[in-house]
Amino acid sequence: MIVVDANVMVMALSSPTTQGDTARAAMVADDDWVAPAHMPLEVLGTVHNAVLGDHLTADDADAALRILTAMQIVYVGTDIPLLQAVWAIRHNVSIYDAAYLAVAAMHDAPLITFDARLAQAAAQVKPDVHVALL
Repeated sequence: MIVVDANVMVMALSSPTTQGDTARAAMVADDDWVAPAHMPLEVLGTVHNAVLGDHLTADDADAALRILTAMQIVYVGTDIPLLQAVWAIRHNVSIYDAAYLAVAAMHDAPLITFDARLAQAAAQVKPDVHVALL
C-alpha cells in the first residue's frame, strides 16, 4: 500500500516527461493506493489550471478525469481521528500536506511525493512515516 499525493497523481495522469514516467512507475509498482479524500479535488484543480494556462489540452484533461475516476483508490474521509492527527502537526506543514502524512501514519504506508519540502518536514514531524521522494 502507498499513499499517493496530488502532485504525483497529476504527473502520472498528464505528464509525458520523465517525471510523469517516474510517477507512473511508482504507482504501477504498488497498485494498492490510499489518499485523503481531498486529493482528487487537488488533482482536478491542478489539471484545470493547466488547461487554463495552455499547458494541457481540454481533451487530455478529460482523459485525466476519466482515468482518475476509474482508479481503485481508497479515500480516507475527514473523520475525527484524521482531523485530530492533522491538527496535531499543523505548525510544521500545511493542513493539506498534514492529511497525507496522517493517512500514511494511519495505514503504516509510505507516502510518495515529488515535494522535497514535504519530505523534509515529514522527517521532523512524522519520523515514523516513510516518504519516498521521487
